[in-house]
Amino acid sequence: MNEQQTLKAFFALPPRLWELIRSTAAAFVLLIMIGFTLGMLRPEAVEPLMRMFTDAAASAGLYQVEGGVLMATILANNLLSLLLIIAAGLVPVLRLSALSLGLNAMLIGGLAAYYRTSGLGLAAYLAGTLPHGLTELTALVLSCAAGFYLCYAVNGAVFGDGSAQRVARVLSECLRVYTHWVVPLLVLSAFLEAFVTPLIFNLFL
Repeated sequence: MNEQQTLKAFFALPPRLWELIRSTAAAFVLLIMIGFTLGMLRPEAVEPLMRMFTDAAASAGLYQVEGGVLMATILANNLLSLLLIIAAGLVPVLRLSALSLGLNAMLIGGLAAYYRTSGLGLAAYLAGTLPHGLTELTALVLSCAAGFYLCYAVNGAVFGDGSAQRVARVLSECLRVYTHWVVPLLVLSAFLEAFVTPLIFNLFL
């Protein structure tokens, strides 16, 4: 019983943050659907997304490595990216985390449309995305929600509805989200992307 309570406490999150996670996840799904619809209606508009995706992967060195090195490269890039998404909440008013949420959602939806219209098929897209995507995208949604949560606290301190002490507490809670939730999810995601996803994706080539 004590172990269960300890585990529950380890993964516990504030109720307000849970609300933001749910709304962020709903917005993410909606934006993916919008990206897919736009990609189906305007296939030519997806090409810049494809270039952006391949250029980002190339600049990260993902095409030159494999196995354990690939896993380490993916993990390092994702750990830094999602930490920065949370840290973006320190900027008042702008809610910069929404930019990452929207770009990733539109990219996912747009790429799905590309696979559909190019004849590769959605099955191939899902095979190359879902194995690691479920954990990675969960980590993304958690990080964006934490960024929003932090931004609300900063806005309160800046505009007189909160305090620096509250910002410090919320920042501590956001770091707990990162270490207790995001990091384990990204470790699992990097392992799946490096070792499992390629095997499944190759079945559809």
